Amino acid sequence: MLKHLLYMRLKLNNILKIKNADIEFGGLTVLTGENNTGKSTVGKVLFTLLKAVNNVRHLDRIKSVSLIRKELLAVERMFSNNPQISLLLKDIQDLSVGLTDGSIPIESFLNDIENAVDTEETPIRKLTMLRNSLTRIKKYTDILDNPENAVRSEFESISKSEFMEPINSYGTNHSVIHFQDDTTDSDGSDILINIRDGKVAGIQSVGNTSIEDITYIESPVFLQILNILRITSPIVTDSLRGIENSLGKENIPFHLADMAEKILSPSEYTGLFADILEEDLRQLLERINEIIGGEFVMDGKTKQLSFHLQGHSVPPVSVASGIKSFGMLQRLIQTANLSAYKMLVWDEPEIHLHPEWQISLCEMIVELVANGIPVIVSSHSPYFVQGLRYFAAAKGLEKDVRYYMAEASSESGMATVKEVTEDLNSVFTLLAAPLRKIMNVDEVRNTQK
Repeated sequence: MLKHLLYMRLKLNNILKIKNADIEFGGLTVLTGENNTGKSTVGKVLFTLLKAVNNVRHLDRIKSVSLIRKELLAVERMFSNNPQISLLLKDIQDLSVGLTDGSIPIESFLNDIENAVDTEETPIRKLTMLRNSLTRIKKYTDILDNPENAVRSEFESISKSEFMEPINSYGTNHSVIHFQDDTTDSDGSDILINIRDGKVAGIQSVGNTSIEDITYIESPVFLQILNILRITSPIVTDSLRGIENSLGKENIPFHLADMAEKILSPSEYTGLFADILEEDLRQLLERINEIIGGEFVMDGKTKQLSFHLQGHSVPPVSVASGIKSFGMLQRLIQTANLSAYKMLVWDEPEIHLHPEWQISLCEMIVELVANGIPVIVSSHSPYFVQGLRYFAAAKGLEKDVRYYMAEASSESGMATVKEVTEDLNSVFTLLAAPLRKIMNVDEVRNTQK
């Protein structure tokens, strides 16, 4: 048995299609199995959890002061002719600090503001805007007082966006998500989420995970509608940091809006900062350029993405899907969204790729892992799994790779995810079975005679 050198772990019980899963990751984690066995669920649950935790973690007290000050200034402008409001807000900076550190009681302050407004004489829109500002101020202070409640709120918002339904398995009333990370400080990180009757019943959180961000790639086709995705997110991708660049009206999965923000963000490794990029990643970018014959570039003025090919600028909609697959990886590296602290989850990366390009992408994924970047991949393709296996061996990284297979019960339809690192033959037997069935053309011809 290979010694386990990975120190992050995700356990799932009764989550949608998955009855049980116990998965270690941190290097390269490969999920295989037939359709509708919950492979995508694993990645999306992990994405939802880590996004929620990090959104809350990034909201510190200094940022809270800034956000509260912004809301108080808005209230001051709305009610500039109200002497009572002006008196209550005479020193907004000190007031913001006091509300943040608790020296000014939040409830009594909010009551004082509301009591100072004549609701009968004030237009309804103005009252609504005031109440929205006061609600946000209360939210910012509540988050600091109780981060677990903040994680709950973020998790529920992102989960609703990702799954659009309760995430407990059908017919069950208790589900569990348990995430552990021993790659952080000596105490590690431990997050336990209990879900009852489709709602989060409780969250226990200890420590901070070493993962600062996570990206989930579902399909390269979305590369051509990034601007639409960015402006139609149901919630702000950095929802607790007050960055209002993704407010929208349509209900789309959170990971798509998150990806749009990243792909369309300015390239970090350019100009004076180009020398920061690891040499191996620089070579990886050059390899991508060589394979697809060009480079995806974001125009800083128009915020539009285009593919530069032999002096021509081509819109993503006119670019082959296989090229877009490599383009997504290209942009994530350029925008500094992959690192030892920024995880990548890629659902079925082999789709849209010619076998030769599948093998090239396998090599690149292993190269990411060789640079310390944690990667999770799900795949139906025995060729893709073998490609990952081959390049992991070539790089001396087999100790950092875990293979898991999801299998659904014929009785319940629920899937169990089991480790098959030491039994990859079972993976290839399962994935190659359909091909073996249609290999003997002569036999099928004879049956027609």
